Amino acid sequence: MTQPNLQEQYDPKAVDDCWRQAHEFLGKAREWLALGRLHKASRNGWAAAVWMVKAVTIAKDWEFKHRDQFNLVLASASELTGNYRIHDLGACARGLGDNYYVRKRFLIADDVAWHIDRTAELMDLLEPLTVPNDGQTP
Repeated sequence: MTQPNLQEQYDPKAVDDCWRQAHEFLGKAREWLALGRLHKASRNGWAAAVWMVKAVTIAKDWEFKHRDQFNLVLASASELTGNYRIHDLGACARGLGDNYYVRKRFLIADDVAWHIDRTAELMDLLEPLTVPNDGQTP
């Protein structure tokens, strides 16, 4: 009997690790926001979205090796679920990532907060996709 290629199988621990990391970053984004550290809040909000996308790609066996594939993953998730709001919310998460390049005086706390909240919505919509392709929980 041959050994299965473990990298090609659903790995619930890897999915759980990514899911937890995503939620940790989301919590940190809110903490930094409360402290007025808008660059750090933005970076953590973006990281939360990326880690949730990683959880989905592991569960669905989709490729995600570079941030340029973020849009492709969200397009696939939108198509799979029929919920095209996923793509719109992804733009909000990418906006947080873009804030790294914005001068501090041009960042607005309410705007960053709004984008963090939309990122949390995105994560909620992606969460059901963190089960294996057959839909069965391990």
